This record gives sequence, structure tokens and C-alpha cells, in this order.
Amino acid sequence: MRETTTMEGINPRADYSWDYKGEKTKSYTHGLHTYPAMFIPQVARRLIENYSHKGDMVCDIFCGSGTALVESRLIGRNSIGIDLNPLATFLARVKTSELEESVLLKNYSKLLDHLAEIKIIKSDIPDFFNLDFWFKKDVIADLARLKKAIDKVKDKKVRDFFLVSFSETVRLSSNSKRGEFKLVRYATKNLEMHTPKAIDIFKKKTESNIKGMSSFYNDVDKNTQTKIIYGDSSKEHGIKSSSVDCIITSPPYGDSRTTVAYGQFSRLSSQWLGIYENPANANSLDNDLLGGKPAKDFGEDLESKTLHKIISIIAAKDEKRARDVVSFYNDLNECLKNAYRILKPQKYFCLVVGNRLVKQVRIPTDIIIAELGEALGFTCENIFIRNIPGKRMPIKTSPTNVKGALEETMIKESIVVLKKTR
Repeated sequence: MRETTTMEGINPRADYSWDYKGEKTKSYTHGLHTYPAMFIPQVARRLIENYSHKGDMVCDIFCGSGTALVESRLIGRNSIGIDLNPLATFLARVKTSELEESVLLKNYSKLLDHLAEIKIIKSDIPDFFNLDFWFKKDVIADLARLKKAIDKVKDKKVRDFFLVSFSETVRLSSNSKRGEFKLVRYATKNLEMHTPKAIDIFKKKTESNIKGMSSFYNDVDKNTQTKIIYGDSSKEHGIKSSSVDCIITSPPYGDSRTTVAYGQFSRLSSQWLGIYENPANANSLDNDLLGGKPAKDFGEDLESKTLHKIISIIAAKDEKRARDVVSFYNDLNECLKNAYRILKPQKYFCLVVGNRLVKQVRIPTDIIIAELGEALGFTCENIFIRNIPGKRMPIKTSPTNVKGALEETMIKESIVVLKKTR
């Protein structure tokens, strides 16, 4: 194996001007729907402004619900977003598609009129496993009525806008604890006191979302466009080599099973929305994301000395967990390779990453990405460290899914700036 390029001259340094503590993060369409570990818009905008120009093509290879894409359109950049979570790409598409307030209000009024008249039948209730476990009977009835009313909206973009409110309503009216990204049902004694009113939740959310979309409609650069791709970021997806001016992204912290469970967070909404042709597929998303399938080796082919040292330490404690970690970096490295392919020469690739703990070992993902990147032909220009004052993610996580076994997640994250130089 070839020696990994050293990181001479590049030391992560704290720059708390990137914290944006107390700043409003839900302006425009950013607040349309909750999503795990969301990229805050201030960081996204600053990176886009610093490393691209008006009219450029910006790409987010792990776009999530579309924060960087929204910011790109607001400041005059075209954009491409890629994600393997179909709920994420659905949300990103809605958040980046401007709709006029008067159109939304007119359709909202009609929707409420239809809702008052709707009667549901058995076929209106979705058929997925454990529906009664995750939702109370009156909530199921109200959600079915809402979905039926929304489906009557003729304009697809407007209908999808209301479905985003509906998706958030599903989440907030379920029997899963609020503040959790994994599906954790309320304890029986607390479930009795949990009496959500789905239609009221939907109305409140929709009215707030209309205001956010109105602001976006007024300020968006209407000469810009966004393309959303549902798929694996290691694949080409028709994006030409050396065609992107800047890549801004925030990859997952690690495999979804032991960090942020994107699949579990998305499952109930996806099943109600009918995003999957086979509802059972919603249960397997976390296995399809980065690091979802365990590696067979210890990553000997990955060109990062730092990673090899960390893997040897973790493997001495738990070989299975070491292979899980390797699996994540194997998949991430394939995405880095494709990012290198699509980026124009002398252009920038910015990644906001967290250094998570595994078996009480802190993994310096920022340094590992810099080393993997330099092996591919990037140079590491900078690594900034920022605090995470209010990011939507768990403070503690269960690393092994063993009850009571918790460890701290990230309270800081790094901004790695790579440049394609060869």
C-alpha cells in the first residue's frame, strides 16, 4: 500500500466565529421540517460565499433536507443535491421550489374545506407493520383524513408542500418520544397522557411553513435552479467529470445504527407518505447508508495512517466494532473519489464533520478525511473547529444498542477545506 500523504502544516484550529450561537436557523424554508443533525444555514452560506461565485454550480453530496441547496439559491448559485434517504430528497425538493403565498393560502383554504367533508374507509388507512403500536386510533383516523384531503390538491408542487407539513405531523403525533431520532415509544404510563391532536398540529405547522415559504419566494434568485438526485453519492448519476465549481457538504458522523439513525427517524413519515413501493423497505434504510454493511477486513487499503492507528486501538477492544468503523470509511472514501471526479480543478470541497467516540476512542474524522483526500489528489487548505451550540442531534448515544450503555457524541465539529490541485 502506498504511503499516506502527511498533514504537515495543517493543524485543526478553533475558530468560534463559525459557532453562530443564538442565531436564527429556521428562516426561509429551513424550518419546514425537522431533520437529524441539520447543517445550520449560516455555516452553509459562509462556505458557499467564501469558496464559490455567483452563477457557479454548488453540489452537496450528502444533502439531507437541503440546507446548502436553499442557501445556494438565495445567494445566486445553481446546485445539485444527492442523498440516499428518499424522505430527505423529498424534503430538499420542496424546500428549494419557490411557491407564492397567495397560491398556498388559496389551496390551504380549499384543503380545510375538503377535510371537513371527508369520511375515511378501510383502504384509506396505510397497511404497514406495527401501525397501531406507533399511533393511537384517533390519530390514525385524523392522519388518514388529512392525507386524503391533501391528495385532492391538483398542483403537485403545492400538494408536496402540504405533504411536508403532513410528514412533520406524523412525527409529532406518533407514540415515539419527541427529541429522539431513533424510534423510542413512550412508556405505558406516559402514553396515557400523550393525546396529540393531529389536525391541530397540521394546521399550526402548515401556517408556519407558508410564512417561511413566502420569505423564500420573495428572496430566492429565480434565475437559479436546483437538481435533486436520490441515490448513492459514490455513483456518477450523470454528473460530468470536472463540472462542479464547489462541493459543500456535511456527511454522516458514522454508521446510522450507532450514531444518528436517519432511517429510523424517517420511517413512519415515509410509510405514511407512501415513499416506498414496498413499505418494508423503510426498515432497511440504515443498512443502506454509509457503513451499513460490516467490512471484511481492517481497511488496509485506505490511505490514512491516522485511521490505521485508530482501528488498531478499537480492534484490540472489539474487532466487530472496528470493522463497523472501517465499513463507514470505506464507503466515505468511495464518495470522496467521486467528489474528486466531478469537481473542477483548483476548486474547493468543504466538509463539516464530527469526530465521534467508538469504544471510548475519539476518531479524528477531520484528519482522516484530509489524509484520504490528499491521497486522491486534494490538498488540505484548512481545518476549522467550531462548537455545536444547537444542532439537532443526541448528546449521548447508545454505541452498542445495549440498554444503559451510553457515550457522549460530538459537542464540536470541524470544517475541512480541501482543494483539487491535480
